[in-house]
Amino acid sequence: MRGIWLEKGTMSYQDSLPMPVLGTDELLVKVRYAGICGTDIELQQGYYRFKGIPGHEFVGEISTGPRRGQRVVADINIGCGNCLHCRQDLHRHCLDRKVIGIKNRPGAFAEFLAVPENNLLTIPDSLPDSLAVLTEPTAAAFEILEQLADQIPERVLVVGAGRLGMLVAHVLSSAGSEVTLLMRNQERLQHIQDSSISVKADTGERHYSLAVDCTGSPAGFAAALASLEPRGTLVLKSTFPELSQFDLGAIMVNEIRLLGSRCGPMQRAIDWLSGGYFELPRITSLGFDACEQAFQLVDDPTVYKVLLHP
Repeated sequence: MRGIWLEKGTMSYQDSLPMPVLGTDELLVKVRYAGICGTDIELQQGYYRFKGIPGHEFVGEISTGPRRGQRVVADINIGCGNCLHCRQDLHRHCLDRKVIGIKNRPGAFAEFLAVPENNLLTIPDSLPDSLAVLTEPTAAAFEILEQLADQIPERVLVVGAGRLGMLVAHVLSSAGSEVTLLMRNQERLQHIQDSSISVKADTGERHYSLAVDCTGSPAGFAAALASLEPRGTLVLKSTFPELSQFDLGAIMVNEIRLLGSRCGPMQRAIDWLSGGYFELPRITSLGFDACEQAFQLVDDPTVYKVLLHP
C-alpha cells in the first residue's frame, strides 16, 4: 500500500505499507483526498510522539460491506464504548480514545484505512470531494457554537487567518456575528469569501466579548487576550506544541473565561458545506509520492489548502 510514514520528525513516502486489518464493526475506506492540517505539522514536531501513518482530514469511499461505494468522511475520535464519557456520547473525551492519524491509530495519508462503521458519515452527491475534505475542520469551527449553545456575541474577533481561522470566521459570520479577522499576512485576504468579515492588523481597544485564538502561538494568545473586555471569553481552538507562559494575572483580574475547543459536530458541518456557505477555495493537490513538496507548500499564503491523494 502506498502512503506517508511519519517517524522521528520525518515524513517519507513508502510504497509497501501493510494493508489495514479490520477490527470488529470496522469498514475499509479507500482514500480519495486527505488534507494537510496544522496538527500534522505539530505531529512532525513531536506532538503525541506519533509514529505511523498520519492524516485525519479526509474524504473516502467505502470498499467493504453493504455500504460499499458510499463516499464518506469520519468522526476521527474512537472511544472505548464502555466508559462513562462514551455512554454520555462524549467519546471525544474517552480516556482510552484513539484518534485517527493523531493518537494510536493509523491515518488517511495512505491508500486505505480502517474506520469503525459508526464513525463514518455519508456525504451527499452534491458535495464535491474538494469541499467534503474540509468537513472535519469545519466541524471543529462549529464546536464553538455548540459549546456556547449558539448564543454568540454580536462582535467576535478571530485571531489567525490560516486554514482553521478562515473556517471559524466564516462559520461564525454565517451564524450572525459581526466577525473581525486579525490577519498579519495580507496575502491571505484572497481566501475570504464572506464580504461581511472585516480584517485588522492589530487588536486595537478591548471591545470584544468573544475572541477565538486559531494560531496555537503565544503571540496569538496574547493578542486575543488583549482584545477582550472584562468577563469576556477566550476560545482556544489550536493546540500549543510547547509549554508557554501567559499573563494569568490579566485573566484573573478581568475575570476572563478560557474555553478549550476541539472536534465538533460532523453532520452539522456537512450540512453547512452542502448549503453553499463556503465555496471551493484555492487548493493544491499532490500525490503521496510528492509529500515533501506538499508539506513545503503548506506555508504558501496564496494556497488555502494542500490536499494529498494516492
